[in-house]
Amino acid sequence: MDRDAWSETEYKKEFGRRLLAQLIRKYESSKAFASGDPVKQKPQVSFANGPFQVEYEDEMDFRKKEWIHEVVESLASRGIVAVKWEKFREGRQLAKVYLEPDRVEAAYELAGATPRQKKMERLRDILKTLDHHPWEWVAQWSREAVSALNQRKSASLDLDDPEGYERLADVLRELPKLEDDIPKRVLSHRLFQNSKTFERLVERRLVHLIQTRSGIEYDSDADALESVGIADQPRSVWIAGALRCSIGNHPVSLAMFPGGIGLSRDTVRAMTIDEVGGLRIVLIENLTSWHQWVKERQGADEVVVYTGGFPNRAVQQLLRKLGGYVYGDSREEGRRFGAVGGLPVYHWGDMDAGGIQIFEFLRIHFFPDLEPLGMDEQSFLRNAGAGMEYSRSYAKKLKDMLANERFARWHGLIRLMLVHGKRIEQESMAIPADLFG
Repeated sequence: MDRDAWSETEYKKEFGRRLLAQLIRKYESSKAFASGDPVKQKPQVSFANGPFQVEYEDEMDFRKKEWIHEVVESLASRGIVAVKWEKFREGRQLAKVYLEPDRVEAAYELAGATPRQKKMERLRDILKTLDHHPWEWVAQWSREAVSALNQRKSASLDLDDPEGYERLADVLRELPKLEDDIPKRVLSHRLFQNSKTFERLVERRLVHLIQTRSGIEYDSDADALESVGIADQPRSVWIAGALRCSIGNHPVSLAMFPGGIGLSRDTVRAMTIDEVGGLRIVLIENLTSWHQWVKERQGADEVVVYTGGFPNRAVQQLLRKLGGYVYGDSREEGRRFGAVGGLPVYHWGDMDAGGIQIFEFLRIHFFPDLEPLGMDEQSFLRNAGAGMEYSRSYAKKLKDMLANERFARWHGLIRLMLVHGKRIEQESMAIPADLFG
């Protein structure tokens, strides 16, 4: 086969594929496809002003027009397309090409394309495995995505990357099983037998999912990953105050450290809490505020813990031990018999959507009787001048929370945030003036 013949063959093959792909995209974006109803108007491509106009009218290579005519006529002879011609003195001119809806399967085959519906079905089967995930925000995302796919909607998912979602699902199923934080590359090797697969092919999608669906806004990708147990460098757990514990057979009093102390996760794992000698436990969301509190209230009869925003696995382990102390061996027995005399637990955090979400996480998982500190309407009004403006999407998030009974105790504060158009970060606030009455 000579060079010109080879060029003609390859051009016709490639043009036919591109033409069918364009018609298929029109079909898949139609209301008929989304509803599953018969097509009322055939998908079409114009050659007068469409994507192939310049190519069709290429005066530098008149052969293209002839080859395009031959491709279109071949497809029409198979019943895959219908053609509208315009007559000119010089001969025929293509006006439009229409896809025949009852021959869509043949169009897919010739274009070498996977039907959109099959892509949706495959992705639906992958995500459906997460609909009972122990983390509700993951389960809810899965259920919403599956519902959209069942309605032939893409739900902003990349239908051409099912393998990517399979890897994401593998990671999401693994994370709740972890007792400790895990480095990215260790997790990657465990799941994919390659230490870099997570960073290259999963991390960005996982971070986006955490940031958009967990209900908490993180300052960085690292913070978002740490919230689900992925951390390359273990962080210390900061605690101060009147707590006595044992490490093995060795008793330790944290009161001997006036500025508090950072505990490693191995230390937290090994420690047994013997006594919370203070009047209360105070949880603080931000590290700057924690240091400020410890410095200004040095010697106060209380235990103060830095949660790090959404608590990482080591912090959660400490909170679980503190919760066990407060409520006894079981929360039911602790509440019934008053294991430690009703020791109160407070949380001071940001007055924003994330701060509320963090409070509720701490309350649900560790301290059912948790009380907010400096996170009420009066505190908001006192500090509104230092508040930060937020976006429309953030306002929608607040409105969604306002409509959710789960956040009923926060509705007054949320309304103030919406009225003032601001949210308040903890670092911009002084230690609450009235504190504990």
